[in-house]
Amino acid sequence: MKKIDQNAVTYGMPIELMMENAGREICNEMLKKIKKYKIKKILVVAGNGNNGGGVIAASRHLSIYGISLKLVILGTKNSLSTPSKLHLSLIRKNPKIQIIYSSKNLKKVLSEIQNSELIIDGIFGIGINRDVIDPHYSIISAINDSNAYVISNDVPSGINADSGKIYNIAVKPNYLVVLHKPKKWMMRPKTLKFIVANIGIPIEIDN
Repeated sequence: MKKIDQNAVTYGMPIELMMENAGREICNEMLKKIKKYKIKKILVVAGNGNNGGGVIAASRHLSIYGISLKLVILGTKNSLSTPSKLHLSLIRKNPKIQIIYSSKNLKKVLSEIQNSELIIDGIFGIGINRDVIDPHYSIISAINDSNAYVISNDVPSGINADSGKIYNIAVKPNYLVVLHKPKKWMMRPKTLKFIVANIGIPIEIDN
C-alpha cells in the first residue's frame, strides 16, 4: 500500500486529496452507525501520521451534518504530518468540534474514551513496524476496554498492514473502513467486517 500511495502522488494525486476522500468515506460509515445505534457521544482519535489526517478530515465532514464530536490529537499540533496539519487548520474554529491534545491532558483523553459511544481509530496506519509504547499503548488499551462501537481507518492500529501481524497490542474494532482495496490478510476466514472505500486512486496505479 505504501507503494500505491507513492505512485498516486507521482500520478498527480496529492496526499491531502486522498485524506479528504478517505475522510468523506469514513464519515459516511459513521453516519450509518450513528443512525442505527442512536449515538450521541463521538470521539475521533488521530495519530501523527497520514492515517490521523484521514480521520481529522472525517471530523470536518461529520460536523457539516450538524453533529458535534470530540477530536483527540495524539501529541501536539506540531507533531502532525504536514498534510494532517492542513486538515487540522480547517477545523480549528469549528464550533462542532472540540479538540483535545493528549500531550496536555492524557487523563482527560482516557476519560473521554470511556464515556464515548462511537470511537474512530486513526492512531496508526500502514507504517507501523514495531511494538506500541505509551501513551499510545494506554490509549489503545482504553479503547479496547470501552463499550464504544469502534471503527478503524484502513488498518486497526497496532497491526502490520502487510502481514496482519499484531504487535504487543492492537485496536479491536467492530468495523473497518479499508482504503482503496483490502489487504491480503483481510481475506482470511474470521477476519474483521470491513467496507472498501474509494479514495480516488486510479486502477492503473495498481499495475
